[in-house]
Amino acid sequence: MINEAATSVPSIRDVYPYLCVRSAAAALEFYTRVFGAEEVLRLTDSSGRIAHAELKFGPALLMLVDEHPEYGIRSPLAFGGTGTTIHLHVDDVDALTARARDAGATVLREPADQGHGERQSRVRDPFGHEWLLGQELEVVSAEEIKRRFEAEQRP
Repeated sequence: MINEAATSVPSIRDVYPYLCVRSAAAALEFYTRVFGAEEVLRLTDSSGRIAHAELKFGPALLMLVDEHPEYGIRSPLAFGGTGTTIHLHVDDVDALTARARDAGATVLREPADQGHGERQSRVRDPFGHEWLLGQELEVVSAEEIKRRFEAEQRP
């Protein structure tokens, strides 16, 4: 029998994405210049690598670290891809997509209106991370999103 007290889940206060990148200093500059993030903290170790940094994206905090292969910390560039996408809600997805492209990001999907009420694009930054850029076009209920999705799936 399972002891319920031993298996209770502690409450979670916050969740912070923590990106591992190759060339964290360049990534910090890219994210502040292109996405308007605000650098809050940067800790540089004796080798010159960034051991920890924090960025504010509006009310959200994102953490960042340079690759440290000796500790198993590797960026998506070490593996040829990423399994994570960060979704930014913005006021003008077309302008931000162009800004990201001009700064060296690869546009994986050009801006387009989606049935769930957003205009979206997808970009891969020069450090291997993918960003879904979204702009709200209309407020759509969960039921309507589901109805539209199912209608799109029909042949």
